[in-house]
Amino acid sequence: MEQRSSLSWIVKCGLSGAAVLLACGAATAWVGGSLQLPATTTRDGTLITLNRYVQESVPDVVLVGSSLTYRLNEEYFATPKLRNLALAGGSPLTGLEVVLDQPRLPKLLLIETNVLSRAPDDAVIARFGRGQSVAPRFFRPIRVAVAAYENRLHAPLTHKQIVDTMDRLLGQPPRDFDNSVYVDRAVRQYDEDPMRYRPMSKGLRH
Repeated sequence: MEQRSSLSWIVKCGLSGAAVLLACGAATAWVGGSLQLPATTTRDGTLITLNRYVQESVPDVVLVGSSLTYRLNEEYFATPKLRNLALAGGSPLTGLEVVLDQPRLPKLLLIETNVLSRAPDDAVIARFGRGQSVAPRFFRPIRVAVAAYENRLHAPLTHKQIVDTMDRLLGQPPRDFDNSVYVDRAVRQYDEDPMRYRPMSKGLRH
């Protein structure tokens, strides 16, 4: 009798677990994986951008590069359908491989070429390449609830809001700004160590 009760309990647990997995799978298909937690590091921000790139419609313009291009925020551009896939400290080839591995290409692809010697990040390419699922297989209620709360609390500005703010700033009259302190500091640093700031000439023989 006790053995039958134990077996019945195991069967009930198994059925309950299967029901939970089915519910989570259905919720994943309904909610999707586009809801991401806000970025806490530079790499987090890049991975969220890559995740958004492979899930959303193909933008008109894509930027790939390293730290130099990464500093060009998407908000700086008037083009609304623009994505910056640059990897801070990484190789432009990583973002380029992800873009070229998608079924459709953007209308314009701009590549930072000063660090093409860096090796691409194969792990990132494998994660976001064609046929790879970047969405979770099962619904994670706590994570999604936190992501929804954080995104609502720190909702990013829309492209129109950014453009309106920039137009308002550019429409203001110029203001006086004395940068003599910074110029004097640069001159003093150059006088202390002129060789440090001397431009390097490549391929020249004296």
